This record gives sequence, structure tokens and C-alpha cells, in this order.
Amino acid sequence: MRARLGIAAAALALCAGAALAQSSVWQAVWRSEGATERTSVVGRARTMTLAGQMTATARVRAAKGKLRLDYEAGRHSWSLIDNGRELIRVNPRAQEALVHPRPALAVDRKLAEQNYEARALGEDHIAGRPVEMIVIVPRGGEQATVKLWLDRETGFALKRERYSAEGNLTTGTEYLEVEFGAPVSGEVFLVPETWRRTARGGQGPRLSLAELGRVMGFAVREPRYVPAGYVLLGGDVREWGRRRARMAELRYTDGLRVLSVFEREKGERMGERGGRRRRGGGRGEHHRGGGRGGGRGRGGGFGFGPPGREQMTLVDRGTEKALRYFGRELVVVVVGDLTAEELVRVARSVE
Repeated sequence: MRARLGIAAAALALCAGAALAQSSVWQAVWRSEGATERTSVVGRARTMTLAGQMTATARVRAAKGKLRLDYEAGRHSWSLIDNGRELIRVNPRAQEALVHPRPALAVDRKLAEQNYEARALGEDHIAGRPVEMIVIVPRGGEQATVKLWLDRETGFALKRERYSAEGNLTTGTEYLEVEFGAPVSGEVFLVPETWRRTARGGQGPRLSLAELGRVMGFAVREPRYVPAGYVLLGGDVREWGRRRARMAELRYTDGLRVLSVFEREKGERMGERGGRRRRGGGRGEHHRGGGRGGGRGRGGGFGFGPPGREQMTLVDRGTEKALRYFGRELVVVVVGDLTAEELVRVARSVE
């Protein structure tokens, strides 16, 4: 009996130790998010998007929770300013600034810790400085969602990579040179008042299903299926596509990733056009009746099918996918970092 109790106590101690290790690794992750509030940063970094298709090197300055990256590529120059609330793309030649909501590492930290594991992988060196390597993976899985290389002294992320649901590298930043504690003027994070500012992608007030239905004029339906771990954040009214069609949006998150489900009634103008497709930028796949058809097209073009006939168009943007689905009564657009099969399953479960 004593031997069994001893084994059970050892197992409990082992589990408690693993939980404590998990907690300390997550603390290091969240601490990295506020590193520029504790120290200033000056350096040079290389950024990458869409698995290496777009790369650029930038001069970096950061202080008091704000960050600025200044890029130059041939004749072109532009800047990105992260002021802690917004991400601002600055075009000096046009004297304009495009303002987007600031993307955080985690939408919900508590939910992220429930659905993901943060694992320490050991030590490395980035920009000549020792770093701690951390990988964030779905619980019970091995495929990385985020990788971080955190400066051992400051906790600052000297390298970070983000991966898609299929495990493809989508975005990354790596510092080539860095100096901590150097003076940085607060003026570098300001946009001249005379420049034109355009806000994009902002979120309105979160609405319930009933409130959305009253605004849209039809019963907004929650999908019967969403992937495990996703919870509903709330609803909003958004405009979609070139024609700025008004759609109800339901927003979900698993802590790190966001899933949006857009709905509008099928009878609205914009409707069925006998399979005509618009062409835009990106990669698209056309689906009819759940099977592949029509081959590949340039994404952004959406299929319009006859009433009552299921039709889908999938656009892969690299960092996320968008599926437009024509059901019996509703047009549904599902946007998120999921596999194509999961997107279809979510869309079909709405009706």
C-alpha cells in the first residue's frame, strides 16, 4: 500500500512540476509582449511574409511600448508604426497613413493557455545575443503555431515565426543587429497632422445574435460546428467585397487564432449570376456541390450559382483562407487559419 501511495505521490509531483514549467514558459511569452515598455531597442531586422515570397530589411526603433520599422527597397520606402493600439503604415511620398487594428500575439491569453502548450526548446544565439527558444503548439499536438527566440536578459523577441494550420511558415521577423537601452525620441512614433489618415478593419460594438438579426433584418444563425477550443467573441455588422455588401459577422477565437463567419440573405442584390466569377489577387479554387470543379483561378473572384445549388470559392491568402459558400438560403463567408476541409464544414453547418 505504501509503495502504491509513493508511486501516486511521485506521479502527482511530476504533473505539478510539468504544470509549473508550463506556467513559467507562458510567463516568459507574455513578458516578451511588454519588453519595449521596459527598455528601448535600436537595430536592424529582416521580415518575411507568405513563406519567403516577400522579404525586406528594416531599421528598428522601439521604446515605451511603441515600435517603428523603416523599410527601403529600391526607389520605395515606407514605415510601420506600432503605437500599442494601432498598426500604422506610413507612405512618406504620398503623405498618407493607413491605420489598422494592432494584431496581438494572443487574442485571449487565458484561452490560449487552455488550448495551447508553450514549450522551452533550449538556448540559441540571435544577433550575437543568447536567447531562449520557445514553441507554442496545440495541446496534444506537435505542429508549431508560433516560435519565439527571447533575449535572455530583456525578454525581447529577437526572432519570431508564425505557422499556418497546415504547418507552413507564414510570417517571421529576425533581428540582424540590436542594441538595448539606446536613446529613442518619441517623435519617431508620430504621424504629421497634415497627412491623410485612413482607418481600415476596425471592429464595431459586439452584438448578440438577436441584436444582429434586428440590424440585418433576418435571423443570424450560429454555425452548429466550430473547431474544438473556439469560443464566440460576439457579433458585428461589416462590409464585404468590392461592392461593400453588408454582412453579419460572428467572431470566434481559440486564444491565438481568429475565425470569422459572415452571413447575408441570398436574395439580396449581388445575387446569382449563372456561375460568373470575378477575378482579383491571390489564389483561388472553385468548388461546386462540395467537389472540386472549374480548376484554379485568381482568388478574390467569387462564384455565383443558381438558387438552391451549393457552390463554393476558396481563396488562400497564406496567413488565412476565405471560403465563400452559397447555400439554400444564405451566403456564408468563413475566414480563418483553418484547413479547407474545416472551413467547408463550418460553412455547411450554418444552414
